[in-house]
Amino acid sequence: MSDAPDRPRAIPWKLVLWVAIALYALAVLLLNDDKQSVDFVFFTVNTRLPWLILLSMALGAALALIGPRWWRSRKR
Repeated sequence: MSDAPDRPRAIPWKLVLWVAIALYALAVLLLNDDKQSVDFVFFTVNTRLPWLILLSMALGAALALIGPRWWRSRKR
């Protein structure tokens, strides 16, 4: 048995950082509600800016995950 008083657990700083980033991303999505024309190679789409931001974020995340794996496999 320990005689030390029970201290509350500290919140991990990484969790705080991720929550702050998520809240910032949510604020950006909610405050940008304009219509935007997106010109793909073979077609054009008129969409709201939050969907365009989400698409850009998803493409960036996919490239961040797939890019290094592809680069390592090409080096071998």
